[in-house]
Amino acid sequence: MRRNNLIYKLLFTLFLTFTSLLAQPDLSKANLYKADIDSHTAYKMQQEEGILIVDVRTKREYTYSHAKDSVNIPVFNEQFGQRVFNKNFVEQIDYALKGDMDKKVILICRTGSRTKFASNLLAYEGFSNVYNIKQGFAYDWSKTELPVEK
Repeated sequence: MRRNNLIYKLLFTLFLTFTSLLAQPDLSKANLYKADIDSHTAYKMQQEEGILIVDVRTKREYTYSHAKDSVNIPVFNEQFGQRVFNKNFVEQIDYALKGDMDKKVILICRTGSRTKFASNLLAYEGFSNVYNIKQGFAYDWSKTELPVEK
């Protein structure tokens, strides 16, 4: 029963994401989560407020290179060369935030598409302060002089 609820929530989130892409040119109005931000804003929030940055890429991608002091909680895991939804993603985020669904969290992926999905999913689940690094690690964070770890 719980698995069916998760599937319905996932499909609903996908529906919201894709219909918002078709229906509105201003994507910020379609988001369920708090805001899209750039990497400099995210880094400033991390440094000044101690906000957790969660890298939602696969473990392999994260191991190669990632934003300094970020943690890895993949929204999709790699299995046999395919990306498979991490059914424990919401629970893992909840654990990382110590059960505080109002605590600020910043999500980053490679280009911003997985974080858009993950941010909407978390917001749908009741997390109220989810931020998305809109152009991700490849097109924003790593193109700046912000610190990375390998």
